[in-house]
Amino acid sequence: MKKQTHFITSTYFISLIKSWLQGTKTRPEIISETADVLHLTSIDPSDVTYLLITVAREMNEDFYTDIVAHINYDADTVPTRKGLIHHLNALLAEEITLQEFMEWARWYSIDEDQLSAGIFEDFVVEYFCLDFLSANDDVFSPYMCRRALEILEYTGASPTQQKIALTLLPGHELDDFKEFLSQVASQHPSTTFIDRYLMKKFGMDHESFPYMQELLTQGTAALLKKAQLLTT
Repeated sequence: MKKQTHFITSTYFISLIKSWLQGTKTRPEIISETADVLHLTSIDPSDVTYLLITVAREMNEDFYTDIVAHINYDADTVPTRKGLIHHLNALLAEEITLQEFMEWARWYSIDEDQLSAGIFEDFVVEYFCLDFLSANDDVFSPYMCRRALEILEYTGASPTQQKIALTLLPGHELDDFKEFLSQVASQHPSTTFIDRYLMKKFGMDHESFPYMQELLTQGTAALLKKAQLLTT
């Protein structure tokens, strides 16, 4: 073991942990890539950060101090778009389980009275991990996984448009939006009514809703396709 690990420094562990926290490496990938030196599968707990910190501390107590300092204070220790896409692809390819995906996507938690806005650099990833999955983890399906991946990779879509499309993935959310569009088309409600709905549904008003012109001028089918970022 000493011959295999004498070259390892705390930087090695920090890099591994950040790649996990950001999502660019899955748990199986980290275990596989470090199998010759770290033997992570021999440690019972499944949390990757805990696994790596435990092994690092056993090697050198100073490693633990360095790791904690970097993980607690560095900004690049939250899920990223690249990491989310990587994990969604791995889930679809059955390289990780749904449980492993959720373990990664939801490792960052917030208090009930804490606002999620501004914690991640990418607010679409922030919305997906902190809000969307919490509300829909019991209905998250392979179809929703594929669609989430398509939405995140949709060329030319703004973050706001991607958030709207993600929000509409669950069937009950889409049905509710269809009902709203029907009301707008038939009743021509006030701006106040529209704002109240949009704020509750998407967290935006008529000035920030990117499909306001279509809402007032186009048919329901055309707007539904746009709002879901459907290509066909």
